[in-house]
Amino acid sequence: MSFSEDLLIRARRVRLFICDVDGVLTDATVSMGGGAETKVFHIRDGLGLRLLQTEASIRVGWVSARPSEATIQRAQDLKIDFLHQSSGPKVAAIETWLRETNITWNEVLYMGDDWVDLAALKRAGLAIAPADAIEEARNLAHWVTQKPGGHGSVREAADLLLKAQGHWERMVEKFAS
Repeated sequence: MSFSEDLLIRARRVRLFICDVDGVLTDATVSMGGGAETKVFHIRDGLGLRLLQTEASIRVGWVSARPSEATIQRAQDLKIDFLHQSSGPKVAAIETWLRETNITWNEVLYMGDDWVDLAALKRAGLAIAPADAIEEARNLAHWVTQKPGGHGSVREAADLLLKAQGHWERMVEKFAS
């Protein structure tokens, strides 16, 4: 897959990868019953996020308007740097992280799919939407993935960063040895 020069420039600046959960890391399905909630997360998305952290020193945050124990469990499993779950504005939570890390919006990749993500998509230096995001999110995005949310779209975004920032060939050598 080839990328535009503008997209690559934006991707090279990213120091913080932030995404929504439901509809981005999941296919937006929530199963409930017997007092328990379950969500399905794509395993390659998780590996992509860990590779960003370990191979590229990119920090990762999840911001969700819907609190969920399943999200907490997956975030802990993946050692996600930042997790915010609240019905409040996502931008306020993200700006707290930016102050804590001395990172600017210009260095943020934000990936979102729905109405509650529009403000963050508009501010991010690199805005990405899954293929099945609402039209308004796709229109604000600098890039739209080929895959829908919960089916590898986060991995597509992670791979873009790893390639743009020059980590890809080294990783191929490392993992092929």
